[in-house]
Amino acid sequence: MNDFNHGESKTNELEEQEDILNEIFVDKNEPADKRIVVSILKDILTIDEEGIISYLENYDKLTNMKKALIYLCAKKAMVLRGLIEPDQESAGPAEVSNKAIVSESNAKNALCTHYKKVLVKVSGGYIIPNYNLKKVKELILEDG
Repeated sequence: MNDFNHGESKTNELEEQEDILNEIFVDKNEPADKRIVVSILKDILTIDEEGIISYLENYDKLTNMKKALIYLCAKKAMVLRGLIEPDQESAGPAEVSNKAIVSESNAKNALCTHYKKVLVKVSGGYIIPNYNLKKVKELILEDG
């Protein structure tokens, strides 16, 4: 009887250890959580049905680095809404600079250096992978 319980205990331990590994593995096919995208953007901007972004007062309180990240979130929202195709989601420094109203050097620094751990480089620029939306939200909310 003890051997059986001991075996069951080992199985539970292995399952727990496997669950711990989930913290470092990501699912590239994970769907975007619309609630996270909305929670990031709702007090910062609005987007009309033609894809025109209007920045709200809180946008001006953000650092230029965060503005670059917000623009990529806005593009994610447009993909989720069907306003643009998924292959149009990426943005490079020039587009981010123009649309997020930051200098090109700030945009390049944000995309290529500061936030490179949460972004993925694809043809045409950078995107926020769906599995990193929670991390992006934390970065936007943190001070600095």
